[in-house]
Amino acid sequence: MQQPQNPSPDPTLARLLQEGLQARQAGRLDAAAAAFATALEQQPRQAAVWASLGDLKEELGLTAEAEACFRQAIEIQPEFAAAQYNRARLLRQLGQAEEAGRCLAQALRGPAVAPTLRAQMLQLLALLQDEAGQLDGAVQTLELALAAAPGRAALHHNRGVLLQRLARPAEALAAHDRALALGLDAADAHYNRGNSLQSLGRSHEALGAYRAALARDAQHGLALFDIARLRWRLGDPDFTADLDAATAAAPASAVALGIKGRLLLRAERYGEAASAFEQATARAPALAGYVDGLGQALSRLRRFDAALAAHRRAVELAPTQAATHISHATSLLQAGQPALAAQVAETAVRLDPLDQQAWATLGLAWRACGNPAVDWLHDYAAQVQAYDLPPPDGWADMASFNQALASALEALHTDAQAPVDQTLRHGSQTMDNIFDQGHPLVDQLKVRIAQAVDRYIAHLESLPDDESHPLRGRSSPRWRYTDSWSSRLRSSGFHTNHVHAHGWISSCYYVALPPVMTQDAPGDNARAGWIAFGTPDIDIPGCDLGARRQERPQTGRLVLFPSCMWHGTLPFTDTQPRLTIAFDVVPLD
Repeated sequence: MQQPQNPSPDPTLARLLQEGLQARQAGRLDAAAAAFATALEQQPRQAAVWASLGDLKEELGLTAEAEACFRQAIEIQPEFAAAQYNRARLLRQLGQAEEAGRCLAQALRGPAVAPTLRAQMLQLLALLQDEAGQLDGAVQTLELALAAAPGRAALHHNRGVLLQRLARPAEALAAHDRALALGLDAADAHYNRGNSLQSLGRSHEALGAYRAALARDAQHGLALFDIARLRWRLGDPDFTADLDAATAAAPASAVALGIKGRLLLRAERYGEAASAFEQATARAPALAGYVDGLGQALSRLRRFDAALAAHRRAVELAPTQAATHISHATSLLQAGQPALAAQVAETAVRLDPLDQQAWATLGLAWRACGNPAVDWLHDYAAQVQAYDLPPPDGWADMASFNQALASALEALHTDAQAPVDQTLRHGSQTMDNIFDQGHPLVDQLKVRIAQAVDRYIAHLESLPDDESHPLRGRSSPRWRYTDSWSSRLRSSGFHTNHVHAHGWISSCYYVALPPVMTQDAPGDNARAGWIAFGTPDIDIPGCDLGARRQERPQTGRLVLFPSCMWHGTLPFTDTQPRLTIAFDVVPLD
């Protein structure tokens, strides 16, 4: 730590400070605290002693007291840069991000801050900007930090992570490569490099990077998850092999088993999923997620007594998590207990009123119980709206624009099959957020999409006011995109019925359609590829779960609807694919 000049030449005070520092270094924290306290009793205005006491308080886990000590040091010596940095760190931990930023700004304005400390301050400021959603600003701040400390590998790594999140994977990869060249050999460094390689379509190199992460941390959960998902997308039938190896290598760890169970559940391999979750719960019986996953798998196997017992246990372990209540309610519906399911789903909605899956599950329970509140929740005529978009500027018509857009999107669909944890069957889906990747034609389309979203929100404003409704109650003219992607379905392809748990408004824009969808098709191809609303992904005994509304696809058409509304598509048979773009929107806070 940078130490200021002691304002007092008293040798007794200098001796007490030295005793305190030596005692702390020896692990005698009580003796160190006593020495610092005695020094401050004799002379309170000693910035160095306050800072040393702050270090000690932090080591003891007394974060608020440590922050107060650093604040005292700064009041005595405002240009004490190290104390300002340490105070900013602790303010962030205490949830006072704005004050932390002000503290750093003041420190950075100070004269002659050592380059290493300046780089640390800028690194912390970039973290604060990142947490505030100011990603571009965070990148710029890290570049200033690198100007002060160009050889600091962690700064290159952090910059790479931010560039990846900004959909700039080539720049991100260069930053990660630089970090590795400077000696950063941590598991996270290799994992994040793998993400950039994957975004660039260099899948086999990404597998190598993920395996490098696992070589340094065999239970690195994110690397295990992404390597399995990538192997699935590449069409590898043995996509769980790395998970099995990690399980065998660490008999006490449930990490790989839990990931395996979750992916197998999404792959609809329920028996294998149940087995993985049973092993995971044996290794980590107190983790609600594994018990909850076991309940979901058992319910799909129609082993309802065991499933409901697992769900009750998961709720006991995590009573404040909406997800455990949602799973419990879903299994109760499948077991033919809609009244109890409604009570449980109401709890989920209370715990997280923005969770669209909670609302969708409650709506199903109301429907199964004959509760008219379901019509309040889902008004299919008013809440599903279709917009035929005009061509972007410079295009004569939407037909020629969509033809060009389809060619551009086709180049992005390189996977052998859809992601294991998505709703596609017999198709592929693009990586990352397509709206953030700088594709020129997609950017042109975004202008027309934004106009349609504004029209949809204005339409919501015309509906009766109801602050309790998950769609109407959140209506706001200010909004942002969250996820965005392109889907390509081939013959026999479809989307399973689902909702978008963290959205508000969801969508489908039709870029290119096979002939079977553009003409009246008889027999098995009637309504081929249409989007259907109102049918869930489960069966409920004695309940009519047929679609409440269906929309025929049309090239150039955007369909907008509530994220909490069940939707899926009907399969089709044709030699040409069905190509779409979809996204979710949420209000700006």
